[in-house]
Amino acid sequence: MFTILSSPKGGTGTSVVAASLAIVSSSTTPTLLVDLAGDQAAILGLPQPPIGLSDWANGMTYREFDEIISLCHDNLYLAPTGTFDFETLNANAWDKLSRALSLKHSERCNVIVDLGRADVPLSLQEIVDNCYLVIRPCYLALRRAVDLETAFSGVIVVNEPDRVLTSRDVESVLKLTCVAEIPYTSEISRRVDSGLLKSRLPDSLHRVLAPLVSREVNP
Repeated sequence: MFTILSSPKGGTGTSVVAASLAIVSSSTTPTLLVDLAGDQAAILGLPQPPIGLSDWANGMTYREFDEIISLCHDNLYLAPTGTFDFETLNANAWDKLSRALSLKHSERCNVIVDLGRADVPLSLQEIVDNCYLVIRPCYLALRRAVDLETAFSGVIVVNEPDRVLTSRDVESVLKLTCVAEIPYTSEISRRVDSGLLKSRLPDSLHRVLAPLVSREVNP
């Protein structure tokens, strides 16, 4: 399983969804959570490592790729962001990172990439199994999503109470299948705020994300 999660708009919940999917995956398989958005250490209740992927991809550290990866919890590993903005990486740096992630995947490790708010680089699109758009049923988010160039495998909808738009509206506008609907609940927020998400993942998240772990190829 090699999955990328991306969003057209900040504040959608992409990082929490990515962390939750990685936690579910790690219950059965060694899983590498790749943080390209910058929030995963905080979500998992960990200190932010000083050296990360962007430093390695830019050739600004002597550390090997495996040396910047840290064990978070049981089978869950984190590849932290680093000090550089990923939007500044050139094509060679993206190719270098893609090759390293592809190698980890070939070693029977599930790879889940939190891309945050960005189009997916072509070098990553070519090697992943699934690329999911994470979005709330929000008019502004949908306006941005239709302009993205990435060919997404499906959409994950974060449902908020009292929204006029629905998952079906999202599917209709984006011409994508909704592969999971994430409930927007105070329980999830409390687990994230207390740093307990990795050890006490809410059942509501596990239930909706578990089916995605078994997806090995694009639908």
